Amino acid sequence: MRFRHTLLCAVVLVVATYSQAQDAYKASLIAKYPFYKTATGRFAPVYPALAEQIVADFGITQGICVDVGGGCGSLAIALTKITDLQVCVLDIDPWAVRLCNLLVDEAGLTGRIIAVEGDAQAMYLRDDLADLVVSRGSIFFWPDQLAGLMECYRILKPGGVAYIGGGFSRILDPQIRTPLAKWKQQAAKEGRIQGWRPITEELIQQARQAGITDIRMEREPLVGWWLTIRKPARADN
Repeated sequence: MRFRHTLLCAVVLVVATYSQAQDAYKASLIAKYPFYKTATGRFAPVYPALAEQIVADFGITQGICVDVGGGCGSLAIALTKITDLQVCVLDIDPWAVRLCNLLVDEAGLTGRIIAVEGDAQAMYLRDDLADLVVSRGSIFFWPDQLAGLMECYRILKPGGVAYIGGGFSRILDPQIRTPLAKWKQQAAKEGRIQGWRPITEELIQQARQAGITDIRMEREPLVGWWLTIRKPARADN
């Protein structure tokens, strides 16, 4: 009996030590990727609404999705919870990638989502990979926006769809959405968003000239720009 008690105490101690180590590791990643606090705080309602909108608009619930510039995986996790998609989150920030994989494990989605380090402008993913490509808030910071769009188009399967841009989802409750949009407007006015560049008509024309023929832009009320890109299905499909 004494041996069992000692063994149980040892197991509890190991588990507690492991849990403390995990908490410390997570805290260190959050410190290196501070946008996590915004994603899980002010922006928390945005991702489930955007995921629902994407599913409603495009009807893609199976296959492979790539979330370009997906950060700590907020949109990927929201999409995975309401679909059967397998999601690859690609981000240039190694700390975001590590944090994303940890959060995926915490959400019980291990094997459904994997985060990898990579550049949106030069992805090492193969051609014709993804049924769906999504990207929220990343394109505005790509040094070469056209290169990023061409890469998203390259990895799309024929018949696939890309939804790239930024905003708070047009289906988000206006009582939540309007204050968020006004907050972003004020942040931009005060210069708190460094390196941000809008999507322009010139960029869309450049994309069409480069071979992305099916591309259109939509605006969300107050703030938000989104590009929908479709890759034509092959004739033999």
